[in-house]
Amino acid sequence: MCGDILLLVAVRFFARDMPAAKRDLLTGLVMLNPGLFIVDNIHFQYNGMLFALFIFSVTLVCEGYHVGGAAAFSALLCFKHLFAYAAPVYFVYLLRVHCRGSRAVSRFFSLGLTGIAVLALAFGPFIAMGQLSIVLERLFPFGRGLTHAYWAPNVWALYNGADK
Repeated sequence: MCGDILLLVAVRFFARDMPAAKRDLLTGLVMLNPGLFIVDNIHFQYNGMLFALFIFSVTLVCEGYHVGGAAAFSALLCFKHLFAYAAPVYFVYLLRVHCRGSRAVSRFFSLGLTGIAVLALAFGPFIAMGQLSIVLERLFPFGRGLTHAYWAPNVWALYNGADK
């Protein structure tokens, strides 16, 4: 339920400048999405919260709050690394839009430090406890094969054929 509320807030934040009819239609389409309803509310996932973070990130970047959008996207990656497919798009866009002009180098470092700070907050406790290797094994399960469970079949079909 908390994920649903966060998703509702994110959609309304994204659509706050739209006419009321469009804003309400968008909110209804997102909140009544059967996939999110079934997966999140029956199977106890947190995809609504993840999409909310993604929407917040995109909204912040589109409105010119590049560092805040980068921080939100970095946090999203820490929650679920399957969103890494969008990372190259974010990187190129922010490099092109945010890192321009006479302050390009300092802006580049501000984005980099933002990402590092989020990663440090997320993984710092595991590093301090000496458990980073366990976390990395869980995130990237090369030992049990990359096609286990829900990996994207488009990319890993080639890997699976070569692995056999």
